[in-house]
Amino acid sequence: MASILRVNTLTDASSGNSIDTSVIHNGTAKVWQNLNGSGTISTRDSFNVASTTDFATGRYRPNFTNAMNNSSYAVTTNGHRAEDYALVCRQGEMTTSLYEIMSHGHTNTTDTDSESVFSLAHGDLA
Repeated sequence: MASILRVNTLTDASSGNSIDTSVIHNGTAKVWQNLNGSGTISTRDSFNVASTTDFATGRYRPNFTNAMNNSSYAVTTNGHRAEDYALVCRQGEMTTSLYEIMSHGHTNTTDTDSESVFSLAHGDLA
């Protein structure tokens, strides 16, 4: 038999720290990924990412395990390459089941693979 726990606030054992459950539901990233984007791409760690498509040089698509409610969620990206002090990662296509990341060095606008690509999405799950 399944059970349901219904609470408005979570509190630690000493009652010194508490948080409203709506903050947990609405304020946490619904998708995040730390990706090795050069050579054979691989996910170092992630949440709600089933797989990643490497569809061109410097272009990646994390595919969600659980879809978003709509395609109006917010995506934040960042990255690192040894050759560049700053790597520009920009977001492209967004659907309810994936977003697109494109990366290039700060001195060159040609898409390039990156040793580290970090991304996260905030919004509502379906």
